[in-house]
Amino acid sequence: MNLFLKLIRIIKNHGIHFPLAVYGKAMSIRRASLSKRYWKNLKDIHKGQRGFVIGNGPSLQMKDLDRLKEEVTIASNKIYLAFKLTEWRPTYFTVCDDLVWEKIKNEVHEFIPLVHAASRVPRAPSTLRNKLQYWEFLSNNPELTNNFSSDLSKGAFGGGTVTFENLQIAVHLGLNPIYIIGCDHFYSGEDQVNKEKAMLAPEENNHFIKGYRRAGEKVNPAPIGVMERSYSAAQKFAQTNGIKIYNATRGGHLEAFDRVNFDDLF
Repeated sequence: MNLFLKLIRIIKNHGIHFPLAVYGKAMSIRRASLSKRYWKNLKDIHKGQRGFVIGNGPSLQMKDLDRLKEEVTIASNKIYLAFKLTEWRPTYFTVCDDLVWEKIKNEVHEFIPLVHAASRVPRAPSTLRNKLQYWEFLSNNPELTNNFSSDLSKGAFGGGTVTFENLQIAVHLGLNPIYIIGCDHFYSGEDQVNKEKAMLAPEENNHFIKGYRRAGEKVNPAPIGVMERSYSAAQKFAQTNGIKIYNATRGGHLEAFDRVNFDDLF
């Protein structure tokens, strides 16, 4: 569709609000262009290095994070609650859950200088936009088991867990091998809930630190079945493309990837 037809459509849809609509569209196109450039500049920037994708499960230990101070790491959500207990800081920080973002958007920049976020999360206030980089959210269809992006300038696929999108980022950065830690892949109290709707959080026991969630707060439940298919898609892509993904979590229930002992990596 050429630019003229796009403008006609905007006029029809927005009427007297046409100038604001044009401005909003222009800003959206500009943000998308800047994000594409950002991700293109990061493509294979860590090629051949090992890297760590960090989950926020109860198996995550602060002493293990401190061993990762010199490593390339990708972490998410409320991982900054660990900062008072460790000298480690993530190389890359991400968020893709809209409910999580609403809770952390006003405080996360006290701890994280640059946030990487899926385009599906609500936009940040204009005062924070120079502290965010977005990737295009492509799809969250659990039936498309071969969805895995190795080029974040084109976007990343959702898979029921930020860990799946972090694995796509790790591949985009050129990391190989990739180690997952803190991914317990089990969520007590969520086995009988409707996975399509937000729920009230059970008493906290599913994360690395007390107070990560408050009992009764609104959260998106963990769709284990979708996550399983997503991890299978990641493993399939990795095996096809000569990339090694290992699970170095202490215990837990994630078996989609070969396990390694975290301590043996040092």
